[in-house]
Amino acid sequence: MPRHEFFYAPPEKFTADFVELTGDEHHHLTRVLHHKIGDRITVVDGEGNAAVDGEIVFSDRAIARIKIHTITKKLGEPAVHLTLAQAVPKGARFDWVVEKATEIGVSAFIPLISERSEVQPGSGKTERWRRLTLAAMKQSCRSVWPEVNEPILFFELCQTIKNFDLAILAHPTENDILKDLAGQAMPRKAFLMVGPEGGFTEEEIEFAQKSGCKLLSLGPRRLRSETAGLVAATKVLAAFGQL
Repeated sequence: MPRHEFFYAPPEKFTADFVELTGDEHHHLTRVLHHKIGDRITVVDGEGNAAVDGEIVFSDRAIARIKIHTITKKLGEPAVHLTLAQAVPKGARFDWVVEKATEIGVSAFIPLISERSEVQPGSGKTERWRRLTLAAMKQSCRSVWPEVNEPILFFELCQTIKNFDLAILAHPTENDILKDLAGQAMPRKAFLMVGPEGGFTEEEIEFAQKSGCKLLSLGPRRLRSETAGLVAATKVLAAFGQL
């Protein structure tokens, strides 16, 4: 794992030999961390490319230019692309979900609106969550910026389950679907759905199962919604050796 701080630059800032940092990333590099010419850092493009051990060769008040020595593909990324669809809890608790789930390796988020949802996210929330996932991507030494989708209704979301190799719904059950999956081929794209504090309705559970979802138990204790999301994502990634 690289020891240098991670920074982000969009793909258009990369050339074959250099990458430039501007704006907030430049400010953090020069004014917060006080990096100088000759220091080494890692710069990622959010699409899986990481300029590891990059060398700062130029810096002024607006731009820092980094010499690229090595590009590493998919640095810090799990082999399973896991999408977490979760009902948004009250307050800022979904902020915590996207931050911590990004750190453990979740690749995409879908704010879910189900029958018992307490919150229907308003405008502006998605952009806030994107900023949080960007910071968490850098902090956890990843190279792909997790996608944050717009909120979607439960029954509409179920129509997309067919696009995944594995679909799981977190629900109190005696079955441990992950044990059944042991030894099977690793899914390329996995989907995980977690409900609100009151859980999914029986109608929703039945519809999800008919759409292709398997049920996943999170153990004998009742968990808060945001805790359930992180525990479920951890179990899925760990089942395939991707933590």
